Amino acid sequence: MGQEELLAVPIFLIAIPVINGVGGNIGSILGARLASGFHVGYIQPQVKDKHLRENVLTALLLGVCTYLVLSILIYSLSSLFSPAMGVDVARFIVIMVITGFLLVCVLTVVSVATAMISFKHGVDPDDMVSPVVTTIGDTLGILFLFVFIGVL
Repeated sequence: MGQEELLAVPIFLIAIPVINGVGGNIGSILGARLASGFHVGYIQPQVKDKHLRENVLTALLLGVCTYLVLSILIYSLSSLFSPAMGVDVARFIVIMVITGFLLVCVLTVVSVATAMISFKHGVDPDDMVSPVVTTIGDTLGILFLFVFIGVL
């Protein structure tokens, strides 16, 4: 799907802030949880830590569920204002969920890495994770959406 087709299907333009916002929020929340866990000693800054893995799994599951619900909500509300959507509901949901899941996967890795590296170097992860995650997330969210629109 090229730029002309994208502009012909405005529902994807509506989805961009949602994709970026949810991805950045989940990555930032994960980073804040890890930072708190590192500071109080509940989570060890090691990949093999059980609590770290549980937090990562929870972030991934939360991402899939959130993107699924929001894609259904966006499509439903958009169809009220414009019955001719230009894309069927199943395709839209698949594009949104795959885009969101991939984004959350990447941002989870970035969040964990940023939190661990900053903590090990004596820098508060709360000061580092959110700016890094949101910057990367805003860029990759749009890129992943365009890629999956073209693929599907």
